[in-house]
Amino acid sequence: MADGQGRRRHRQRRKKPIRRCRKIRQPREDIISSMPDDILHQIFSFIPTIWAIRTSVLSKRWSHLWRQTTSLYIEDLPPTALEINQTLTYFTAPKIMSFHLRLSRNHTALDIDSWIKFAMSRNVQNLSVAFDHQETRYIFPKFFYLSASIKQLSVKLIDKEMLPTCTVSWKHLTNLSLRTCKLRVNSIEKILSGCPNLESLALYQCHLPRRLDLSKSLSLKRLEIDRSYWNTGPSEIVAPQIHYLKLKIFEKPFTLVDVSSLTEADLNIRVKMKYYEKADYPHSMVTGLLAKFPNVERLVVGVTVLQVLSLAELCGVPFGVLKVQTLIVKTKFVRSVAPGIARLLQNLPQLKKLIVHTMDKDNTMDQHLASYFDEYWSSMYGCFPISYYIVSILDWQLLPSFMEFILRNEKSLETMV
Repeated sequence: MADGQGRRRHRQRRKKPIRRCRKIRQPREDIISSMPDDILHQIFSFIPTIWAIRTSVLSKRWSHLWRQTTSLYIEDLPPTALEINQTLTYFTAPKIMSFHLRLSRNHTALDIDSWIKFAMSRNVQNLSVAFDHQETRYIFPKFFYLSASIKQLSVKLIDKEMLPTCTVSWKHLTNLSLRTCKLRVNSIEKILSGCPNLESLALYQCHLPRRLDLSKSLSLKRLEIDRSYWNTGPSEIVAPQIHYLKLKIFEKPFTLVDVSSLTEADLNIRVKMKYYEKADYPHSMVTGLLAKFPNVERLVVGVTVLQVLSLAELCGVPFGVLKVQTLIVKTKFVRSVAPGIARLLQNLPQLKKLIVHTMDKDNTMDQHLASYFDEYWSSMYGCFPISYYIVSILDWQLLPSFMEFILRNEKSLETMV
């Protein structure tokens, strides 16, 4: 009894443990919040604006920063027209550097007008408008053709006409890209006359007049044309002032009337197999195009060009000596390009650098052409196997033979990549 009371008194005399207050750690500032605004705006410029809005939950300081970015990328998947209007309402930056509008749905002309006007009212410099819906019947309003701030403009219409209904005034426009648009002669003349400082023009699968005369665009230096379908023009080019030309053409005859200032050219063609058998086509067109490159110093050719030059070599069709110093070849190590490469190298006495890019075998027609040239290639270029199937299987084994073949046909070459 006494012992029990003593143990109780001993427990009562025990000191109560001191409860220590845990130190509350202050949350560290996240990495995103510590970034300068310029870097964050740069990040926003690479992603659709709707993504930038969604990422605002990552940082308190970032939550409203997207409203002041100078680059907007607006697309209607999934936002609706109402959501796009609301997004632009929250935007507060007084000036926009880039505005990209991509539409895959049908919208009212009133909505589209308001989105384009929004960008132009903030002196946008880089404007891109793309309609991916074939049923779109939108016509650009007059204010679209009047801008003193736009420097780069890209327009994509799905087989719809671009018809300026007023005088075009894009005084500071230097880069113009049109894709799958329909343009009449007077429309082209209006656009070009309203761009006195235009330096670069790209026409991708546009429906154009047969003859494209750019001689009045004195500041134009670069021209790109993708005419990869039968119903798209042009077939004649007059551009004596350009320095760079990139052509992608499909079968239909093509003529360079005047490109006398060219120093760099990129030539790529597509030809159906049945046209290889014609005596005067397509190698007469290719050699005719090369004849317009007497002062070109940098030349890029594709595998089909080399195959056509092989046919030209077989048929004895000549072409002149060129001043090319850098040659870029996009090909595959197959026999159908060998005679073409040989002839091309022999006609480039000033060649200093050769760059070879290999391509997939599906981009060549070596198998189809083999029946026409087996005897010729085996006697002239024995280092290349006769069978297409051997070539396709042992493609990597042809590299030493290809290098030997190049060195045998080119004496001035300094660099090969």
